[in-house]
Amino acid sequence: MASFGGFQAHDFDTDVSGTHWRHRQALAADLRRRLRCIFGQRYQSWGQPGVNLLHIARRAVYTFPSHRPQPCLFVQAGPQHLWWGLSLPAGDDLAWAGLLARLDTGGEALSQLLYLLRVYALTLTDRSGATGGALGGCWRYEGDELMWQEACSLSRPALPPDIPFRLADSAGMSELSLYAAATPDTAIGWGAQAAERLLPVLIALVPLYERCVALGRA
Repeated sequence: MASFGGFQAHDFDTDVSGTHWRHRQALAADLRRRLRCIFGQRYQSWGQPGVNLLHIARRAVYTFPSHRPQPCLFVQAGPQHLWWGLSLPAGDDLAWAGLLARLDTGGEALSQLLYLLRVYALTLTDRSGATGGALGGCWRYEGDELMWQEACSLSRPALPPDIPFRLADSAGMSELSLYAAATPDTAIGWGAQAAERLLPVLIALVPLYERCVALGRA
């Protein structure tokens, strides 16, 4: 397998044939190597079958192939986007219940989430649908103000306690994502520096990932 020299236009097709960025000798190798240097050898990567999606997680708490949502870091390419960030299972998952309880107190967990949203210009939403899936919208910062945006509407200011309130009331949501985004053209323009562009967000999200993994084993 050739080393990863950068994203190509066909990497953003819905068909995965001819793509290799997900492979463990390509971009996945660059990301995994850096994460292991910082956090140890327990992290591994898995290219998801039939879709331009890469999962990175602790080997001991991840099942491949992934037939259900699991806590993981991810990189996903699509016709209109490159997304990279953290994916968390929702619904009846033990880690989800623990995270909601900690967010609802307004303490360290909520502060950590708000910090990540603001400093890294992330989006918090349900990626299962173009309009926020079961959640029906998304949170992100505009300047120094937390905003909530629903489909086909202007964004409006949101208070931090709105996050756990809406999440707890989102029946039918199976997965929550906290991620950064770039256009395919931007990602292609990174060339061989793609890993360097993705890593700051992924590294920053590891503590929240580890928190959720610990909650799932409590």
